[in-house]
Amino acid sequence: MRLAPLALAALIALPVAAQDTPEAAVQATITQLFDGMRAKDTTAIRATLHPEARLMTTVNRDGQRSVQEAPIGQFLASIAGAPVDLDEQIPDDYPVMVDHGLAVAWTPYEFYAGGEFSHCGTNAFLLALGDDGWQVVQIMDTRRRECESE
Repeated sequence: MRLAPLALAALIALPVAAQDTPEAAVQATITQLFDGMRAKDTTAIRATLHPEARLMTTVNRDGQRSVQEAPIGQFLASIAGAPVDLDEQIPDDYPVMVDHGLAVAWTPYEFYAGGEFSHCGTNAFLLALGDDGWQVVQIMDTRRRECESE
């Protein structure tokens, strides 16, 4: 009879243990980044970013493809000073690959400003594990108005 309570406790603990993985920790960092964006909390956003983090976007203007980089300070200022609410929506479940202190996450997204659809695309996150946990080293995204894949 003593085994029944022990078995029940083990079953209850399984979902908690399943969330305690490197992949879940990476997703928690990405969630914290987006929560910070929604709250316009640049301190929370900065806590997710490596000091050398880079933000890049692939651009396709009139058939000409290029890559543009946005300075972190400019990104944070645009979030803090946004006159409307910002909401970047990503799926709850997305692929994360981890190898030791390196992680990659791939998230389709839809971006809303002031409750109105702005654009969509895909984020490619590169994260590194440091003394303080996972930090975003680079985000590269695509942006388009129509959400069908290119």
